[in-house]
Amino acid sequence: MNMLRKVSLLLPFAVAFSACESSPIGYEPRAEDPLDGYKGTLQQAGANTEVDWGPKQEFLLSGYTTLRDQHDKLQKEHKKLQDDNANLTLRLSGEGESLTRERTLRAQAEAEVTSLQTKRRELEARILSIGIEKAKLEQAALLAKIADLQRQLEPAQTPAVDTPAAPHGGRQ
Repeated sequence: MNMLRKVSLLLPFAVAFSACESSPIGYEPRAEDPLDGYKGTLQQAGANTEVDWGPKQEFLLSGYTTLRDQHDKLQKEHKKLQDDNANLTLRLSGEGESLTRERTLRAQAEAEVTSLQTKRRELEARILSIGIEKAKLEQAALLAKIADLQRQLEPAQTPAVDTPAAPHGGRQ
């Protein structure tokens, strides 16, 4: 009875299954079907299968490898450009420091030149004032000498009173 019960339970499923049309799961593709890498129900293997061909019949593997090579090349170039940029940035900062030092030294030199020019002007003014004092002293000395010479000349210039000349050797 147990067996009969099991069969009676499975009977509706069996009838339903037999009523269904069986659909062909593994069918051969028609000639107009797109290539999907299968020949019949078995997938083709190897480097030149239909899977390698894209919608425009391009060889996808060679396109991928070409793009990968270009990507690697561009990455290397990018790395090189980054290194060049780092080197140039380092040089630029070094040149900036050098420029700052040069500007500082130039400002110091200009301040020193200004100081020396001021000192030179002060010395020239002092030399000029000493020259003026020397000229005044020379003028005073010359005036004193002229006055002394005039005093010496005054007795000689006074008119001599005519006195009778004494005879030579005789008495008066």
